[in-house]
Amino acid sequence: MGRAFRNSFLVASLVVLLGLPLAAGLGYALARYRLGGHGLRFAVLATQMLPPVVLALPLFALFRELALAGTLAALVLAYLAFALPFMAWLLMGFFQGFPRELEEAAQVDGATPLSAFFRVVLPLSAPGLFAAGVLGFLLSWNEFLFALLLSGRDTQTIPVALSTLVTQRGVLFAQVAAGVVLSVLPVALLARTVDRYLVEGLTLGAVK
Repeated sequence: MGRAFRNSFLVASLVVLLGLPLAAGLGYALARYRLGGHGLRFAVLATQMLPPVVLALPLFALFRELALAGTLAALVLAYLAFALPFMAWLLMGFFQGFPRELEEAAQVDGATPLSAFFRVVLPLSAPGLFAAGVLGFLLSWNEFLFALLLSGRDTQTIPVALSTLVTQRGVLFAQVAAGVVLSVLPVALLARTVDRYLVEGLTLGAVK
């Protein structure tokens, strides 16, 4: 269970570290520059409507051809495919409520649109970034289907490791209880630490 805990934490952390910067850029481009028009917005939203089971076998076949099946890299890539559009959509709503006057004031002082984004928008968007990061972490931490298909014996995550405690002899209730506490505890501590930022980010990012 300790190894599964380490794998889950590593995969979820990599998904957030790799996906959050990309989601921030995509969300900002969708909010400010209408990148791709309504078609791209609908495509981003449609990824959340697609049942994961539809892509499970194609992804398994793809990663097997790439010799990535059974590795943590396969899990990170698969989770990014779903977490990235979700975080981008959340941040798009947040950036739409961000005052344009702050960016215009920075540009009057000589900042380029890119530098205004990094120096003004991102620092003041910490609540929205926290909210997107925490939710992206939870999506990866709790996912079971892709972890079951794409992980190997040494790369199992917490949900898959818990499922192995249902044996032919019955359910190992003591181990299941211990494993559930172990899997819930870090998430509860994370949510308790950033709950103020999480609530503020979700509120400011609400669709008007």
